[in-house]
Amino acid sequence: MSILYNQSILKNFFYLYAALFILFLFNFFTDIAALGTIVSFTAFAVLFISWLFASRLFRMIGAAFVSVGVILSLTAGESLMTVVTNTTSNLPLLFFFSILPWIGTVVKVGGLDESITDMVQDEQNRVEKIYGRSLFTTYFLGVFLNLSAIYIIQQVISDLFKKASVSLRHEFIIKSTLRAFSLAVIWSPLEVVVGLTVDSTGLSYFTLLPWLILCSLVTCLSEIYISRKEFRNVTLDAPFKNVNKKELRHSILKMIVLLASFMSLVMTLNIFSSLGFVMTVALIIIPFSFITALIMQKFELFLKGGWTAWRNHNNTLQNFAVLFLSLGIFSEGFNVSPLPGLMQQVFGYIDSFVVLILILIMLVIYALAMFGVHPIATLAILFEVLNPIINADNVLSIAIVMIVCGLSIAPAAPYGLNATMTSQYLGINPYRITKTNIGFAFRMGFITIAIAMIPMLF
Repeated sequence: MSILYNQSILKNFFYLYAALFILFLFNFFTDIAALGTIVSFTAFAVLFISWLFASRLFRMIGAAFVSVGVILSLTAGESLMTVVTNTTSNLPLLFFFSILPWIGTVVKVGGLDESITDMVQDEQNRVEKIYGRSLFTTYFLGVFLNLSAIYIIQQVISDLFKKASVSLRHEFIIKSTLRAFSLAVIWSPLEVVVGLTVDSTGLSYFTLLPWLILCSLVTCLSEIYISRKEFRNVTLDAPFKNVNKKELRHSILKMIVLLASFMSLVMTLNIFSSLGFVMTVALIIIPFSFITALIMQKFELFLKGGWTAWRNHNNTLQNFAVLFLSLGIFSEGFNVSPLPGLMQQVFGYIDSFVVLILILIMLVIYALAMFGVHPIATLAILFEVLNPIINADNVLSIAIVMIVCGLSIAPAAPYGLNATMTSQYLGINPYRITKTNIGFAFRMGFITIAIAMIPMLF
């Protein structure tokens, strides 16, 4: 249909999403029942319209998620209205993703992206060295900025590798940014998977922290070792910018202050409110970016660049709208189906063998992630399933594996936010990302299981 290629529509798609997000925010803070119904039907309509304009792959994914979700919900006795309402369950994620360009813009106008480039580049353009530095930089930013770090670093690396072959550029970005992000967030108190596990097991975060850092460190060292072999003798054709070490230290200090301020705001609001992690970060991004631009005296440049970046980003949000809104229907349908009960029976057969339980936890998380079930949803199900067999002896081991495996699959999950954001940015099939990173996910998972068995020895 010619309407699908109408440029005036495609250039003004951001109005549709802006209207949905405004309604969603009003309902989020007022909790008016009638408005909630309007938001549900609006989200369902946006899902349908976005589906028409989405790529072929995401139309197939969306149709599958909606079809299976509707069948699971209806067979469980849910009403059609409930199915429509389920469309809104991932709206916070979609809203969060829609406003990422604002924080990317404040980093750019503040010159911090140049500092990141200075940290990443190598004078001899050796890819093996750049990989290690990219890993560290993404790790550093990932602890503070969460998903925003991926958005920022991928832009920097793309510019650095613009003269490299497309295959090398894509492979480097897929590995260095997505893998490093997983390594960073497994011990971050800002990560929702960490918070969910702490709340569900009753363990102290500080009890888990040294074990999570150990898993991160061991996997990181193995990744650096393997990458040096993969990228040995590979060089780039890229100009090297001479670095003023004093200015670089000043920029890094400025970046640390910026990131620490952002993390402090998120932690404070997360502690003293019940907004939820994703909404907390989403609601902080815009005011934090605006205030930071004012302090940097770059407000006019920030406003102009941020508006353009946000508008262009939201004009191409169709694939993500289809993914997140249809995933809400599928996930909620899965939760009310008999499938979680069947999983509980399987775990019951091996409750005396902790290592088998840990392996099965990893396999369940990874397998469901391949079908679009978010690890948070899987963990919520697993906590219910495993509750009868969790005790003081195995709770720490189970918690470690749940956190790490819940986050280590992120670089390889074809329908996860990390992979879909990267596939959209690179213009590639998300299954290529899965193929590239699934080995890393299993390596990280088995390293974690080995480390998680250590507490069982004492």
